[in-house]
Amino acid sequence: MNSAGKIYALLATARIANVPSVVSNLGAGVLLGCARDGNSFTWPWALTASAVLLYISGNFFNDWADLDWDRVNRPERALPQGMFGSSAYFAIGLVGTLAGLALAARYGWAAMVVALILAGFIAFYTKIHKKTALSVVPMGLCRACLPILGYVAMRGGFSGAAAFPAFALLMYIVALSLSARWESKGDVPREKKWQARGLLFAGGLIAAALPLLINPVLGWIGLVPFGLWLILCLTKYQSPVSDFVSALLAGIPLVDWVLTLPMALIWLQLQRVETSDAMFLTAVLLPPACFMVGRAIQRLSPAT
Repeated sequence: MNSAGKIYALLATARIANVPSVVSNLGAGVLLGCARDGNSFTWPWALTASAVLLYISGNFFNDWADLDWDRVNRPERALPQGMFGSSAYFAIGLVGTLAGLALAARYGWAAMVVALILAGFIAFYTKIHKKTALSVVPMGLCRACLPILGYVAMRGGFSGAAAFPAFALLMYIVALSLSARWESKGDVPREKKWQARGLLFAGGLIAAALPLLINPVLGWIGLVPFGLWLILCLTKYQSPVSDFVSALLAGIPLVDWVLTLPMALIWLQLQRVETSDAMFLTAVLLPPACFMVGRAIQRLSPAT
């Protein structure tokens, strides 16, 4: 295979279409962590690189561990086709993880601890995810760590505010993962569909809880785009399962927007930011931008 084909295979292994959602998840925590000093907000680029590296490394570890299963169920992937050696995937995962941890350490011991916990959940998920249905929980916990990482890196410690986007992502990713487990087997069983739908809506409601507690008038606004996309996922994109899962993956940043959109308006009302401030613009524009970019990349590279 030519070099272009190998690059495409590596991007597919990295699940490059999901990287924008990683940035958005991290951003939700970053924004909450900077809420006290909106005028001096700057985006943490090294922390972003850390989160992306940990995510991509986890995908390489995942495909490395799944080689035998993929030979039967996902033979189109790079390792079953023999494009690369499995040891190369392990090495990429290891180097990427170490680099991600080193970058997180630049933001203090609290960020380093969260990054280590995230790496631990990735390793645990890689170990058990083909052995038990409960593996959807550590999968969700991996995503839940991202807003916490962003928060503690900015604030230097944890507080209850960071729990809202974390638990919202946990619910959403568990629901998504329950569906993804059936991607190679056909349609999702009816009872699993209802479980997943309940958790998807729960994720949105948890994300909205913080802004609703602060300002019930503005707090619900982010539920509108989230709800509209969820309706599309459950109708237009519900079949086949691969389309449903891809649509839900693209929608991950909209979970963040449920929180960041009303919070931006609340900060504006409290005069912590102005409409031209980077913090306000990031809160309003980052999640939908990540949603659109991720959806566009899905046309070029698979999300699963």
